[in-house]
Amino acid sequence: MYIGETSRTVRERLNELRNNLKGADLMPWNDPHTAAPSLWAWHNAEHYEYECSAAPLDLSSQNRRGTESFLLYKYRQERRESTLCNFGRFHPRYTKSTNRKKNSRGGKLPEWQNDNLAGLPSIAPLEVAGKPGDSDWMKLDWSQRALLTSAEVQEVEAGAGLYLLADAGSHDVVYIGQSANVAKRLLDHSRKTWDDKTLEFSYQIIGPSVPSHHLKELENDLIGNYFENLRTAPEFQFRRSR
Repeated sequence: MYIGETSRTVRERLNELRNNLKGADLMPWNDPHTAAPSLWAWHNAEHYEYECSAAPLDLSSQNRRGTESFLLYKYRQERRESTLCNFGRFHPRYTKSTNRKKNSRGGKLPEWQNDNLAGLPSIAPLEVAGKPGDSDWMKLDWSQRALLTSAEVQEVEAGAGLYLLADAGSHDVVYIGQSANVAKRLLDHSRKTWDDKTLEFSYQIIGPSVPSHHLKELENDLIGNYFENLRTAPEFQFRRSR
């Protein structure tokens, strides 16, 4: 159903999630645990009961999150789909609660209302091929690399898709991303400092409009494969400041 990680003790995090779900007549808020609303919706609709397992990891925050991505990637490779409660996936007949501050409680959709798009099936996992940064990595047709400048970004095709940022000197991939508007996201990235590194970018447009969880699934396939190859996450992947 869900694979997660935490910077706190696993016991504390799981107990918090259990308390969010236990005997709740209303869908929990999206905080402090983002998976709670989705787990609640599946329980409410299908009467699922949950069990859990955990493992301690003595890793940096970056590589703990990289390990989470790797596990989700391996799950997708083996099952050919994602877990039901990762990547923003949700029960098709329910809406999701916001956080407490926004104060909008989710719940079951009325019969006349269309399904939640987050309830669409997973997109097929990317096929494992090449090495991170190759022009055909994961059997995608990556664009030729260009310097991450506003002038170069203006040449990017319109649409939703995936992109890579790499060190212009070493050519090593330092960040993997996805966006509903790749050109705009790359323009935003071109205005950041990135520790004063000179970066280059490459991208793959998937389509004019792509469900959000599909983009996140494909992005995670790339991060997971990167971790599988290099045993670490890209340099800037899980850093707050860039």
